[in-house]
Amino acid sequence: MIEHPLASIDAWTRFFEASTFPILARSKAELVKLVEKGEDATVLDLAAVAHHDALLALKILRYLQRHRSAQQLTDVTTVERVILMVGVDPLLRAFVECDTVEHMLQGHPQGLKQVLRVLQRAFHAAISAELWAGHRHDIDGGEVGTAALLRDIAEVLVGCFSPKLLLRIRAMQQLDKRLRSQVAQKTVLGFPLLELQLALIEAWHLPPILKMLMDEGHAENPRVRTVTTAVAYARHSANGWNDEALPDDYQAVADLAGMGYDKAQHLCHEASRKAQKSWDWFGDDPAEPPPPIQISAHPS
Repeated sequence: MIEHPLASIDAWTRFFEASTFPILARSKAELVKLVEKGEDATVLDLAAVAHHDALLALKILRYLQRHRSAQQLTDVTTVERVILMVGVDPLLRAFVECDTVEHMLQGHPQGLKQVLRVLQRAFHAAISAELWAGHRHDIDGGEVGTAALLRDIAEVLVGCFSPKLLLRIRAMQQLDKRLRSQVAQKTVLGFPLLELQLALIEAWHLPPILKMLMDEGHAENPRVRTVTTAVAYARHSANGWNDEALPDDYQAVADLAGMGYDKAQHLCHEASRKAQKSWDWFGDDPAEPPPPIQISAHPS
């Protein structure tokens, strides 16, 4: 475990490039079931597991990049397409013996809780982004969902390998509810996690479109706004359904999808209810209750 911040983004990038990442315990259990299923295990079966677990999705995408042939001329940007290209069996063999987040952080219960919360938010963000992308008639909703799922992977990795640093960032935000995440991250680490995130995506040679979709520097692009809004919505709703930032998220979705505020709020809550059906993947302490049934009018 890393006790103190490394010297630079490059140092963190080198460390993570040399590290083996864990996956969720529930994901590992599901992979074991697929191995037992044998030839009956399908692309959709494996993709369904990866959609819940940003770490497993990342490992699958990186597997293709590491085994990329000279004949592969186009980038593959979603988990399903990678599995179709590589095959179910090679990926199961590669990852069924992975260590788990829960085992890795067994001596750090508060750090584990925080990492599970970030992975839960990532899943929520991916569900939201893909649903909203469909209403926008996006050219590839799967790409948008993948970018949202992986958008906070740097935060997950810091939490896995240095839980004390992630908890220090969280403590600063709890003391000052108005403190922006990027300010707290820069205070503790020396840089915002988004900068590390983009550096890792480049170092791992993941498709440039995924890096672009995660980069707030392209905020004029509606596909990027879909990702950033989904990530923000998942983060804000995890604070409770009275979070003051949620109305801005609903309005952002309304603007993205060309619909009224109330319909956008309903669409957001629809995504949340869909995500919450799988909350048990992330432990026994869900980050938030179901969204309210009644859809309130836009605050005046």
